[in-house]
Amino acid sequence: MARTNLNHPREQKRRFWQEHLTAWQEADISQAEYCRRNEISSRSFSYWKKKQPQKRVNPASFVPVPIAPAMAVGNIIGGNSPCLLLGERYRVEVGDDFSPLTLQKLVRVLEQM
Repeated sequence: MARTNLNHPREQKRRFWQEHLTAWQEADISQAEYCRRNEISSRSFSYWKKKQPQKRVNPASFVPVPIAPAMAVGNIIGGNSPCLLLGERYRVEVGDDFSPLTLQKLVRVLEQM
């Protein structure tokens, strides 16, 4: 395996620019402003910036998200009993003596349809 000579002028130059590129990314200022503040050539900066390996960014992708049908609870017009609406397809009117367990089972069956 080849070893890098850290004292070689080429390696020193690479480290110099790598430090400036890292500092610029952390500075949150424009490239031109960074070069002005540090009295370095913007052309050289651009050259070394292009030489750096590009970080690969994964393209955006869509992920399916299941959406439950809209449910609304309200009162029957003209009555006092609660009414359960499942989307636009089902309306369940619940009387005073309803069984919560039966209603739960009914809702599950309707959601699967």
